[in-house]
Amino acid sequence: MSGGATAAAGMGLGPTSRSLPIALIRARETLLRELRPMLAEAGVSEPQWRILRVLIERGPCSVQALAEAACLQPASVSRILQSMVERGLVERVQDRANRRRQVVTVTGAGRALVARFAPVSRQVTQGFAERFGPERYQQLTTLLEAFISVGGRASGR
Repeated sequence: MSGGATAAAGMGLGPTSRSLPIALIRARETLLRELRPMLAEAGVSEPQWRILRVLIERGPCSVQALAEAACLQPASVSRILQSMVERGLVERVQDRANRRRQVVTVTGAGRALVARFAPVSRQVTQGFAERFGPERYQQLTTLLEAFISVGGRASGR
């Protein structure tokens, strides 16, 4: 064992090669590596793509709900939305029920962009499913959803 590995083991840490947080980041990067050319051609960042996907799936959302659904920090979403508004991909409108709150909606241009690039995105994810094995791919997704559903319960936080 190297000096660093010995020190980590002495702290009760396992090897980073077996760390779930690091494995999840590696898996995400593996998928994004294949999606990035599509995102570049579409002219959107990965967070912008997520925002568009969420708005198309859920409809108009508050910034807070959008941030949560897209797994982004609310402060980041506000900044990202500004550039998306300038490009005409989304609109911010006043909430009719609560005039102090803004709701974000996808525009026709935003929908058209997703419609144009959705087949490429689907092809990439289906390619992963085929290489990994469709059954294992479904099991992985199911296990990750179950893992997410128990988040925070064990620590009492």
